[in-house]
Amino acid sequence: MSRIRGIDAKVQKNVFQSQQKRKNACNEAIKIFKNEEHCFNKDDTEKQQINELLHNLPTLDKIFEVHRKIGEGTFSSVYLGSLRRHAILPASERRWFAIKHLVPTAHPARIEHELKCLQDMGGKNNVISVDLCLRHFDTIVFVMPYIPHRKFSEYFGEMDASELRQYMRALLVALRHVHSFGVIHRDVKPSNFLYDRENRRYLLVDFGLAQRICVAPDEPPVPLNSNKRVRDEMEDDSTPGAKRMAVDLTVCPKNMDVSEPIPKRLACPPKVQIPKATAVKEVGGACLCRGAAGACWGRGCAAWPAARAPRAGTQGFRPPEVLLKWARQSAAVDLWAAGVVLATVLANRYPFFRAADDYSALAEVADLLGTDAVQRTAEALGRRVMTSMRRPGLCLRKLSARLRRVPPAPPAVGTPPAPPGAPAPPGAPAPPAPPASKCVGCQLARDLCLCPDENVPASSFDPDLVVAGFPDSAFALAARLLEPNPSLRITADEALKHPFLATED
Repeated sequence: MSRIRGIDAKVQKNVFQSQQKRKNACNEAIKIFKNEEHCFNKDDTEKQQINELLHNLPTLDKIFEVHRKIGEGTFSSVYLGSLRRHAILPASERRWFAIKHLVPTAHPARIEHELKCLQDMGGKNNVISVDLCLRHFDTIVFVMPYIPHRKFSEYFGEMDASELRQYMRALLVALRHVHSFGVIHRDVKPSNFLYDRENRRYLLVDFGLAQRICVAPDEPPVPLNSNKRVRDEMEDDSTPGAKRMAVDLTVCPKNMDVSEPIPKRLACPPKVQIPKATAVKEVGGACLCRGAAGACWGRGCAAWPAARAPRAGTQGFRPPEVLLKWARQSAAVDLWAAGVVLATVLANRYPFFRAADDYSALAEVADLLGTDAVQRTAEALGRRVMTSMRRPGLCLRKLSARLRRVPPAPPAVGTPPAPPGAPAPPGAPAPPAPPASKCVGCQLARDLCLCPDENVPASSFDPDLVVAGFPDSAFALAARLLEPNPSLRITADEALKHPFLATED
């Protein structure tokens, strides 16, 4: 009887294993089918989008052959195209174009602004140009040069000091050119700075969020941090008499005069009728409405103005002045983003900041630079930042070495130091290293501490020091670019003269 029970148990086990194998095989087949279906649907959707674009814009179909989609954003889609009259040529001899189709819901003024940027500034200093613009009703495309490029996430970890120097130099040359027209790009990030590694070509693209720097009405549109130097001094390669039309991309709120100083408090607004349920009496001329569930417009109440400022940009690349909604934003917005790109390569982490909202982004900046630096910047901009605890900040050099897993320097191998009064015998083993002392700030061991050295400025550097494979001057430049106060942040022209970028390879 026991033998029969054992046979039954074995049979049940085999049946269960067979059922489990069939179930796993079915799940794998379903997974493969879904992947193939997803790829098919994706290709079918792209073909449908291309056919719809060519149908809505017949002129494009007559001139260009649209091959595939190579990029997509919130306000546009980009396709790879070539001339139809070059169809008989091999692919290596064709001229390729990036055809940018703007969504029909985009504001006409925004489209005009982007087109003027491409016309006035493009074609030199690593800034993309426009070859053709086609429009039929609400279908608008920009035809621009195309360079082959890879995703930033595929190569940023492979960049050495020499390649990083060339990359940052090309980016800052493009930003210096853009800023010389009094324009902020506002969306500087790796995906908008195309890099052809094989041919060392660079292109700054996507001016859909560009805006003119807000200045006083009687002043020319020059960068606020450039000390009003002329463009000839900012661009050594510009020719005399070149076109220097400042693009009018003002997106500041109407009736705002940014030339006036930041108001501390506004006068009381006109008195309005308050419901009796929320009205609070004034005693002795002092308003006691604080904490009440309602709005008070009494004569003892002073109201802060609503913070209204441009906030366009990509999360993770927006500087503190944007997060704090400061109205008088300047070209320093782009320099902060360039600093984030530099820090990304140095620390080998992309994205460098991961916050999903402005408050979390400001907290990440405070973690990196310290709460004191952020609070000083907020006070300079007429804002106030309150935190529950103080953060000393992080040393980017130590952080880079930690994230790149650079081992600490091994102890020197050789004859140990002789004790006083008696020389050590030759070949004697080295004495054990004393225990590492703790950091006063973070209470961690010195070899684990990431706190910055408060006695040594982050912008100073040792020309002979190399950290995580990069010269110390690269970290000093990152500190200048990631300066939280926009009035103290380095400009593109000054950054190009920094020792890290001024050094020839």
